[in-house]
Amino acid sequence: MKKLLFTLALALPTLYFAQETQKDKKCDLPSNYQEPAPDKKIQSFLKKVDATISDLRKHVAIDNDCIESDVIFLRISEQKGNGLYDLCVKGKSLKYKRMGSVFMKADQNPFDTAK
Repeated sequence: MKKLLFTLALALPTLYFAQETQKDKKCDLPSNYQEPAPDKKIQSFLKKVDATISDLRKHVAIDNDCIESDVIFLRISEQKGNGLYDLCVKGKSLKYKRMGSVFMKADQNPFDTAK
């Protein structure tokens, strides 16, 4: 009986968290969803170095082998030096970041050169 309870105590939380991660990766948006508007002052500054929202949209479309209209912004948080972006690409939720004028996936480390 103790072994059964111990096994259940280990298995149930594992299954619960496994289901949560699957659910988080999907993004189901309503048909009338409107993307958040970026700050115009920041966008005009970033236009000088080709790091605007439209540049990110092109970058993400190439990375994920899709067309630009498949990239939908869920959340935009940016400053002149950096930015964080939550995206929905072909029904999958992704996160990107900007450091200066360079876009990359949020889990990538540009300073990690040892492989």
